[in-house]
This record gives sequence, structure tokens and C-alpha cells, in this order.
Amino acid sequence: MSSWKDNLRTIDPYVPGEQPQLKDMIKLNTNENPYPPSPKVKEVLQRFDLDTLRLYPDPDSALLVEAIAKRYNVENNQVFVGVGSDDVLAIAFMTFFNSKKPILFPDITYSFYDVWAALFNIPFERPALDDDFNLVAADYYKENGGVVIANPNAPTGIMQNEEFLRDVIEHNRDVVVIIDEAYVDFSGKSALSLTKEYDNVLIVQTFSKNWLCDGKSGTYQSYE
Repeated sequence: MSSWKDNLRTIDPYVPGEQPQLKDMIKLNTNENPYPPSPKVKEVLQRFDLDTLRLYPDPDSALLVEAIAKRYNVENNQVFVGVGSDDVLAIAFMTFFNSKKPILFPDITYSFYDVWAALFNIPFERPALDDDFNLVAADYYKENGGVVIANPNAPTGIMQNEEFLRDVIEHNRDVVVIIDEAYVDFSGKSALSLTKEYDNVLIVQTFSKNWLCDGKSGTYQSYE
């Protein structure tokens, strides 16, 4: 007799980093801020109309999308937001990685990539980093179903320059290349300008790191 358990998908879950519960510790790995919120935050909260909480929020997050587009000098239709970058990455994986070819991301990187790929039945390969923990561009030249690069990489903290990214993109014009910039504000220059040149590049950023606002993430893509 068959069981409902026969239809379960077995995946290795995402395991978050250690979370010690000490009151006198600032956990940088979860982006805890040693400073209090800006006084302007208090001003906004004091003016906030609690009655609006009974209403369903704008499903398009139009005001947020417009503000992001204005800040980064892109069009509104180049931006979509989600409930954190994990949500955005999940949508991107489901949308763009639908071939039977394996997607590529490093063997040492954000471990949620494995989870999403396994959950959505997306084949994947994990090219090894070199001895200095850098990505090897040539490993991403072969035929694939898409490329995902955390830049800077996590947990190594190493950032690949624009020349490297451009090289990888040029060798992958027929698939989507996702550049996950969760920690870019701590490391260097965003690759956002590449979306003006390549229509297959997706830049993912998050508000939960430098901006100290958990739960929202923006993504930018160019369109022809």
C-alpha cells in the first residue's frame, strides 16, 4: 500500500549560523546594530496611523518600488520587491531556471542556494573555489541553466571585480546570471550598471544588512 510519505521530497535544510542568546553581545552575523534607531524613526512612528494596519497593503509596493528606482536611477518596471532576499531568490529560481541543464554556483557560498535548487527540482553543480577562495571564471564557461554569484561571496567575504563578472556574463548570454549583493555596501561597488548592458542580468539586494530593515528586498533587471 502506498503512503503519502512516498511523495515527500527530501532536501537538506538551510542551517543558520550560531545564535548565542547573550544580552551583552552584538551579533554581527544577524546584523544587530549597536546603535539605537534614528530619531526620525521615532518621529514617523509617532505620526503613524494605527488604523491603517487593518487594511491590506499595496500588493505592488508602489511607493517602495518608486523610491528604490529613484535612488538607483532605474525605471520602476526594472524593480520588484519581496519579503526579504530569500523570497526574491526563490521567485527568481522558479522563474528563470527551468531547463534541464544544471545551474552553477560556488561550492562555498550562501547555503540557501542548494535548498532552493533542491526544493524546486533544479539540477545544480558547485564549482570549487581556488586555493585563495576566489571564484574561477572558466568554471562558469560551460553549458548551464543559469549562474548565481554572491558578490561579495558569503561566507568568504571576497568580492569579484566588474571585469570578472563581465567575463562570466559574456560567456552566459543565453541564461540568466543572478548577482546576489546582500553585503555589497560593506565591500565595494555594485554591479547594477551591468543591467544597462545585459538583458540577462539580475541584481539582488536586501534591506536587512546595511539598511537595518529586515523583511524587504529589491531586485533590478534590464529589459529590451
